[in-house]
Amino acid sequence: MPIRLNLLAEEQYLADMRRRDPVKRAAWVGGFLVLLMLGWWGSLLLAKNKANAAVARHEAAFKGIEGKAKAVSDQIKRGGDIEKNIHQLNRLGTNRVLWASCLNALQECAMDQVIVTRIRADQTYALTPAVVNKAEPRKGKPATAAERIVLVIAARDYGRPTDENSIKFKEKIQTHPWFKQYLAKENPITFKGFSNPTPDKEEPGKVFTSFTMECAFAEQVRLN
Repeated sequence: MPIRLNLLAEEQYLADMRRRDPVKRAAWVGGFLVLLMLGWWGSLLLAKNKANAAVARHEAAFKGIEGKAKAVSDQIKRGGDIEKNIHQLNRLGTNRVLWASCLNALQECAMDQVIVTRIRADQTYALTPAVVNKAEPRKGKPATAAERIVLVIAARDYGRPTDENSIKFKEKIQTHPWFKQYLAKENPITFKGFSNPTPDKEEPGKVFTSFTMECAFAEQVRLN
């Protein structure tokens, strides 16, 4: 029986060992993992760039919307201020004393023996500051302005003292519908002095008694 000798067995063994070398395997695996990580990092970088581009687009859109919203908000605020002013003017127009109406009412109270020589209106405002309650804002109070009006009438009574024309003139004013609407409810008209009978220099033979009346109007309190 013939005997076969493989003279290349050692070289084949060494080649097979080189193919099975764990270091080489680890190098291949490491290289593959590095390539995989590079691919993953590249995908993340691409996603980041896309996200940044989307954020930039949305920020630009938001800035445009913010500008329009601010303009609308300013217009709404201005409209609210105008509406508030109109409301205050309407309140002032409906509640304030119209002096033309006052003079017309005073004219309707005229008497033959009583001559009005001077009229003065003292109109003052007492301001009350707002009360701020930080703990409970609803309990705060807004600022107010109290309007006080006093109409001073100086007149001459050419009638006889027994006629008491000054008192009749006072009663006529006090009962007039316009004055009843605006005068104070208690002691609306008071006399502030009478003079002695005095001869009239312009009309000799006539004697008059000067007197002064103060007509107190009802106090009006308005939001300031």
